[in-house]
Amino acid sequence: MIGQQREQEENQYQTMVDHEDDEEGQSDEQEEEGQSDSLVDEEESDQQEDEDEDEDEDEGEDEDEDGEASGDDSISETITLTDPDVFDCPVCFDTLTIPVFQCENGHVACSSCCIKLRNKCPSCSCPIGQNRCRAIEKVLESVKISCRNKKYGCREIVICSKKHDHEETCIYAPCSCPLPDCDYVASSRNLTLHFSSKHSNSSKRFYYNYRFPISLEIQQKYYILQEREGGIIFIINNGVEPLGNVINVSCIAPSSSKRRFSYELIAKNGDCSVKLESVTECVPRWVEHTPVKRFLLVPSEFFGSCGKLKLQLGIQEVH
Repeated sequence: MIGQQREQEENQYQTMVDHEDDEEGQSDEQEEEGQSDSLVDEEESDQQEDEDEDEDEDEGEDEDEDGEASGDDSISETITLTDPDVFDCPVCFDTLTIPVFQCENGHVACSSCCIKLRNKCPSCSCPIGQNRCRAIEKVLESVKISCRNKKYGCREIVICSKKHDHEETCIYAPCSCPLPDCDYVASSRNLTLHFSSKHSNSSKRFYYNYRFPISLEIQQKYYILQEREGGIIFIINNGVEPLGNVINVSCIAPSSSKRRFSYELIAKNGDCSVKLESVTECVPRWVEHTPVKRFLLVPSEFFGSCGKLKLQLGIQEVH
């Protein structure tokens, strides 16, 4: 049977090769015919081009005499901003959003900042928040600008007034490698590829929807995990407190990421156990810290004589 199957595969492959050879032969013949025809076509096209050039010269002379030129009435102009920050609010430093208000001296601010400042201009202390700056608003509605995450892969070009809204949800927001001695910064997708290729030995690999064991030392500040299929990076945060250790799980992703992950964390000591069911917090730049919210408190006696804690962890993506 295996011999027959191999023979069929070889015949099928040979048929494909023969078919390609036939096509190449046909194309060579067509090429030769095309070359002879093209000589005739070239002579005719040269003659036609000479006639067209003469007509164009005559038309050009007529246009010069009349002082008119044919063309589209609409004109598109390119404007280059030498300082894109000119559209930033001087108070919050984010891109101005409509409505934009100005004081009597011409200083501008976004509406939310006017409220925070109690309608007092930060530049001259004049009242601000009553008169809108229509000129700036019109510019904000007309000018298009690239996303600040362009260098990380975002190709969106948005209206200036919508730039802040887009960047708040941009999937290309930069994320940093969690290893302290690595300064790699990229989109979350490229970060997963970087970590898989450069730091594969620095993390524990796991699958979603399955519990897996973790051994954590009492003074170990963090433990890095990477999911095997999608490559998403997770961090187990561990901090020492008087009553025991506080532990939770973070996800390396943009803060605005729509992907959410739930997890179940279990610590056991003989017949006793403590468990936390929670949702990971998305952080684009992880720094070593002691968990302050949504954490599991593990009593000190849960650590064995060797100073290690045995955990069971399961992570699932929330749909």
